[in-house]
Amino acid sequence: MADTREILLEAACRLFAEHGFDNVSTRMIAQEAKVNLGSIHYHFGSKEGLYFETFRIAINADSPLTIEKLLEVDPTLLTTPEGKSYAIHRLTYDYYNRHYNIHEKWKRQLILRELYHPSPVYQKLVDEVLKIELQRMIDFYFMLDPNASLVDAFVWASYPDTQVTYYLKAESSITQYSGQDFMDNLNRNIIKFTIRMMIMSLGLPVPNLLK
Repeated sequence: MADTREILLEAACRLFAEHGFDNVSTRMIAQEAKVNLGSIHYHFGSKEGLYFETFRIAINADSPLTIEKLLEVDPTLLTTPEGKSYAIHRLTYDYYNRHYNIHEKWKRQLILRELYHPSPVYQKLVDEVLKIELQRMIDFYFMLDPNASLVDAFVWASYPDTQVTYYLKAESSITQYSGQDFMDNLNRNIIKFTIRMMIMSLGLPVPNLLK
């Protein structure tokens, strides 16, 4: 049986994704979770603390695939163009799956709400979650191209977000005139195109499965 903390998180994830931070009260969350209102303060300190944890869950912040993990499996991975392409593919696809998994729409709803309508928790999210994710990709870029400029590294590292969030924001209108199957297929192809462009921008070979 789930404990009170888990029950609160499940309820908060649903409510924050559907209504946004400002339109959800701690009382609503407690009622949805069927727990005592004081449980929120006990487990999370405040509504802001609970929201912060729901966002971390939405992007699976505790379980990212990193270049260090890939190098543990194959220390020679970055010594060949093909290995570098493989690493870009794996890391970017992992990022996409954690942030924008098409089978868990509440995650996309919550993330997009925060990106386009920042909550009072936004700066904390940037400092303790989003900035770390971005810096990890920037550092990876410099491993691939040590002579690159910081501007180039930043643009490259943020490319997945700029591509995916643009189309996800337009998801409702695209789905309305093209259907859900088209939107699901579009999501899959957007990330393939994004990874392909990230690989090609470094002059690396594109794996067959991305062609």
